[in-house]
Amino acid sequence: MQKIRVGMVGVGFIAKIHMAAFAETSQFIEVVGVCASKRENAENFASQYKVPLVFENFEQLCASEEIDVVDICAPTALHDAVIFSACENKKHVICEKPLIGYYGEDEPGIEHVGFEVSKTKMYQEISRKMTLIEQKITQAGVKFMYAENWVYAPSVEKMKRLLRVSDGVVFELRAECSHSGSQASYSRKWRTSGGGSLMRLGSHPIAAVLHMKYFEGLVRSGRPIKPVAVVGEIGYLTKMESLKDRPCYVARGWEDVEDWSMAIIDFDDGSKATVFSTDLSLGGVKNKITAYMSNGVITANMTPNDSVVAFAPNETVWKDEYICEKLETKAGYSFPSADEFWARGYPQEMKDFALSVLENREPASGFDLAKQTVQVIYAAYLSAELQRKVKID
Repeated sequence: MQKIRVGMVGVGFIAKIHMAAFAETSQFIEVVGVCASKRENAENFASQYKVPLVFENFEQLCASEEIDVVDICAPTALHDAVIFSACENKKHVICEKPLIGYYGEDEPGIEHVGFEVSKTKMYQEISRKMTLIEQKITQAGVKFMYAENWVYAPSVEKMKRLLRVSDGVVFELRAECSHSGSQASYSRKWRTSGGGSLMRLGSHPIAAVLHMKYFEGLVRSGRPIKPVAVVGEIGYLTKMESLKDRPCYVARGWEDVEDWSMAIIDFDDGSKATVFSTDLSLGGVKNKITAYMSNGVITANMTPNDSVVAFAPNETVWKDEYICEKLETKAGYSFPSADEFWARGYPQEMKDFALSVLENREPASGFDLAKQTVQVIYAAYLSAELQRKVKID
């Protein structure tokens, strides 16, 4: 079978996860090129992973005849520019989550975008951006593959199979992605992150519940079930006065972005989903979705789960062995992941993307999911500001 040739834009944390997933799907995929904001970083990455080509910038990578698919692992603020360049060169696109954000690009004099720019304007700008991106993708006739790994997680796939055979109705979905906070400096400000915990973490569970309701609708009636309204709430809980001079083991220093968020999503069949995403949760990443149904309950625990349970009286026992993402200490009980990236769906995701190109079909996670996820996120921000429910167009 012919392999697709991938060029990667960005060499940070998520790029390394993608490379591990590509290695698991090497019968379909060959990574042939890479670029980064600093050539030295791209060269080091290429040397480590034996990638043959290093490009000066993403424009050069997108224009190369050696590339079939552009894999965007760059910061979200660069996504639209890379997508446009890929479309101009008729290249298929893999894009990390979330699709896009608003960063105050048209308000250069404002320091704290999250506090000073109205969420109404943000929602309008996001809608304008998404319309333009959709036009470019359609005109170019390329495939857009949204790298939302939760869609491909084995536990979520099992949830879908159980839902299919049950003939049940989902009353409510509850989902969460939380941990003790990003250490990345870009995450502290709206201008570089496009939002706080709702944007960075909430994009996973929001996409998952949208995907599950879409799937349920197709199974039950052949018509997708879609979101129609959102209630959102955000908080700045590490700024609480009562924390002053007390020990705190979660990340702090957030400037104009939230560290706690919640969204309630209404769907057109009358059902609801509740999503939590916070930077206030000690003990490792929580990736979880539960379906409360008319004839059953299904919970998909991606992380943590108890496939492996370990105990150590102090944190030196397990030495350098990896336990799980965002775990503050290796002492006490922990839940080491036997294969965290597999459990979270990364290899399965890349296989589907490769086959969607090779077989000329749509991926399970495509542009519609990317678009609706961003719509819900910014509608939730708007709802939190207005303190009322916001309808989704």
